[in-house]
Amino acid sequence: MLSQRLREDLLPLVFFLLTLALALWRVERELAYLWEEDLGEGYVHVRIEGVPQIEDGRLKTTVLIKGGDFPELYDKKAHLTLYGAEDIPSREFILRAKAKVFEGRVFLSASYKDIEKPVPVESFRDHLMQKAQEKIKDPEVEALVLTYFFGEAQDLLPSDLQYAFRQTGLVHLLVISGSHIALVFLLLRYMLPYPYGLYLAFAGVSLYVLFAVPPEPPVLRAYLMLFLWLLVKLFEGRANPLGIILYSGGLLLLYKPEFLTSYSFWLSLFATLYIVLSLENFKKEGSYLYKNLFLPFWTSLFAFLGVSPLILTFSNTSAGSVIFTPLVAPLLFPFTLFGLLELATFFSLPTFPLEITGKLLTGFVSLLSNFDLQVNKGFDLMPAVAVLLMNALLLYFLKGYYKLFTLLVFLVWLVVAVI
Repeated sequence: MLSQRLREDLLPLVFFLLTLALALWRVERELAYLWEEDLGEGYVHVRIEGVPQIEDGRLKTTVLIKGGDFPELYDKKAHLTLYGAEDIPSREFILRAKAKVFEGRVFLSASYKDIEKPVPVESFRDHLMQKAQEKIKDPEVEALVLTYFFGEAQDLLPSDLQYAFRQTGLVHLLVISGSHIALVFLLLRYMLPYPYGLYLAFAGVSLYVLFAVPPEPPVLRAYLMLFLWLLVKLFEGRANPLGIILYSGGLLLLYKPEFLTSYSFWLSLFATLYIVLSLENFKKEGSYLYKNLFLPFWTSLFAFLGVSPLILTFSNTSAGSVIFTPLVAPLLFPFTLFGLLELATFFSLPTFPLEITGKLLTGFVSLLSNFDLQVNKGFDLMPAVAVLLMNALLLYFLKGYYKLFTLLVFLVWLVVAVI
C-alpha cells in the first residue's frame, strides 16, 4: 500500500508529467514547422527586451515580436541586427525587416533606415524606471536597481560588476524570482492583522509582478506558487509544498508550452524543488545560530545542487554561491527594503539609503569575487538531467542529514565527468 505522503504527491506528479508531455508534443510540432525557413521581408512590430550592443557598425539586441506580417512569429523573441544604427528611436517600434528561422530561433535583420516609426507607448514599468534613473545619481547603483528590481538585462551592469557576480555564483540574485516575491510578500504581510495582511501582501505582489517586471518563467512560477499557497491557507487546508511546485510548473507549461525550452524555467523549478525537498522531514526549529546560520547555508547548498548540473551544460558555475548567498543576505535585505519603499512611493523618497546599501552590496560582492571557487567543466544535457532526477528522488526518501548523500552523488558525477 502506498503511504499517505506518496498518495498526496502522486496526483500533482501525474498532472505535471501529463502537462510536460503535452508541452513537448506542442513544442516539437511547432519547431518542426519553424525549424529552418527564410520567411522573406515584411513589416514587424517589435519591443526591445535586451540591452542593445553596438559592434562593427551594427546594433544587436533581443526583441519581442508583437505584430506585423508574420503571424506565426507573434509573441516570440528574436535576435535583431540593425545595420548602420547607433541608437534606437524607442523601446517599441515598427520596421521593415528580413525574417529567418534557424534551429527554432528567430533572426531579424534590417538597416536603421528601415525603421518606419516608433510606437509611443510608455508603460507603468517604463515610467518607474525613468523615475529611478532620474533620482539615482550613482550609475553603478542605478544599473543594479534596474537589474535587481525591474528585471532588466544584466548587461546594464559595469563589466567588472558582472564579473564579480558570476565569479561568486551570486548572479542568481539578479534574476527576478521567488526570493523577490517572498521579500515583497513578507514586508507587507505583517502590516495588517490576519487575514487582511495576507490580502495586502498578495495585492502588493500582484502589482509588482503585473506592472513592474517582465513576465519571465521564474516570476510567473513564484507568483503561481504564492497564489496556490494562499488559496490553501485561506481555506484552512494543509499546504503541500511539493504539490504546489508541481501544479504551478504544470500550469505554466499549459499557459506557454515554449517554457519547456527555457533554461530559466527549469533552473527556477529545480532550485525551488531542491530547497523544498531538502527541508522536508527536517528539523526547522532550534537555536538562534541554527535558524539564522545553519539553515541558510543548508538551503543554499541544495539550491546549488539543484541548478549546477544544468548550468554546467552551457556555462560555468561557482560553489561560492553556497557560502556567499547567506553572507550577502544582511546587506541584500535593507537594499531590498529601501528599493521596495521607493517603488511603492514612485521614487519620491530620498534615494540616499538605497544608494548607500547598494554601494555596500556591490562592494561586498566585488570583495568576495577574489575567492575563486569556479567549476569550469562543461557537461552534456542528458547526464545533467539524470543526476538532477536521481538526487531529487533521493531527497524525497532520505531524512535528516542523510540528505547530504545527494552531495556525494553530485561530486562523484562531477569527478567522472571531468575525467
